[in-house]
Amino acid sequence: MRRQAITRVLELDWKQSVTLKGVTVHCLPAQHWSKRSLRDDNKALWASWAVIGTDRRFYFAGDTGYFQGFKSIGNYLGPFDLAAVQIGAYSPREMMKDSHVNPEEAVTAAMDLRAKKAVAIHFGTFDLSDEPLAEPPQRFADAADQSFLREAWAPNVGESREF
Repeated sequence: MRRQAITRVLELDWKQSVTLKGVTVHCLPAQHWSKRSLRDDNKALWASWAVIGTDRRFYFAGDTGYFQGFKSIGNYLGPFDLAAVQIGAYSPREMMKDSHVNPEEAVTAAMDLRAKKAVAIHFGTFDLSDEPLAEPPQRFADAADQSFLREAWAPNVGESREF
């Protein structure tokens, strides 16, 4: 960002937050890895985010494997009105489980976070792994139907909804 002359940058570590105009943004743990070039494995932080306003509470999981941190975050900042959870790039499972949840784990994560609603992210755009591109949204819908979530959906490309 600095190379692009963007100078108003605030870096946060896990469990740090900043409040801007009445909205608090929390940098939170995730289970993943980082790499931007050949020799910088895990030198940058990967994170999930919570955005807490006066009327709404939103959680963005980003890239993450399933981990107990979802329950801790839910207990610390939940309940959330909406959680954005990834549902793609999970197969082969043994290779991907540490960095990407599968659709069923995404629903479990949303419930751990105490989310009222969940929206699926990170699926169907690129063929990144072995599962069929149409599989994640269906598995997510099936798992959500068996859960206590009020609403869960996997949007089509370009689809929008009121929040």
